[in-house]
Amino acid sequence: MDRLPSPAPAPAVPAVPPLVPGSRSLRAILPESYRQGDFADRFIAGFDDTLAPLITSLDCLDAYFDARTAPDHFVSWMLGWSNTALPSCVGPTGRRNALLLGHRLHGLRGTRSGLDLLVRHVLGGRLELAESGGTHVTTGPEDPSVPLPAASWARVRVLLPHGTSAGRPWVAEDVEELVRQWLPAHVAADVTVEDDEDPLLVRGASGGEA
Repeated sequence: MDRLPSPAPAPAVPAVPPLVPGSRSLRAILPESYRQGDFADRFIAGFDDTLAPLITSLDCLDAYFDARTAPDHFVSWMLGWSNTALPSCVGPTGRRNALLLGHRLHGLRGTRSGLDLLVRHVLGGRLELAESGGTHVTTGPEDPSVPLPAASWARVRVLLPHGTSAGRPWVAEDVEELVRQWLPAHVAADVTVEDDEDPLLVRGASGGEA
């Protein structure tokens, strides 16, 4: 008697991948009856791939608003909220420091302490400031191009980290403009910006874009 052929083995049913603990996959909210086959998994996988970046951003939202962990472009965006305009020569560290100092930096704006904070922590340099202590009265705002009276003078010298402005003259111009914004209102001062002669000075907050 001829032997009957053995029945062909049934096709293997793909195993349903287990859900990762804490997973945000849409599979987690499906009724159990829809999770027995692979159709629902394959169908929903496309939605999971699309929603995953959004969910991850929401889970890490607090890190976006922390100056120590926020992406560089987000730091620049947050600086705009406080109208803190920094030139491109200020690197990521200086921008984060400006954001971390926040109200303290702006609260001291127009003072020697505020200018020192700006130069040290944002520009990564050193500040040398000298003034006569004298005052004079005018009937209108000061013209920066008009020399100060002999009894009233102020000199601000900003020493940037060694090599910061070498070959990049626009750096000194941008820093000078920024420093003048941090001077007291209607105060005319002689501002000079140059590289520090000490090459061991840590570049710290400066070293921005070329």
